Amino acid sequence: MNPLLPTNFDLIYSLMLGGVFLVNLLVGFLVASAAKRKDRSFGSFFWLSFFIGCIIPALVVAALPFRDDDPNRPSNKTNF
Repeated sequence: MNPLLPTNFDLIYSLMLGGVFLVNLLVGFLVASAAKRKDRSFGSFFWLSFFIGCIIPALVVAALPFRDDDPNRPSNKTNF
């Protein structure tokens, strides 16, 4: 506790830091889930996105090709 700062600052700082941590955890989980759907390692993409940020691994996952049997693959969707 810093004696020069008000006590509320410590609480607000802790809550903001915890919120950033939880958002990073959630986004890392979403990136890893998308990677798993494309037959890549869940754990590897989770830790990559957790430690270096989520933007670069998310772009890598977005650039990966879909599996051939994935129903969400654009060429497997039926046109009405």
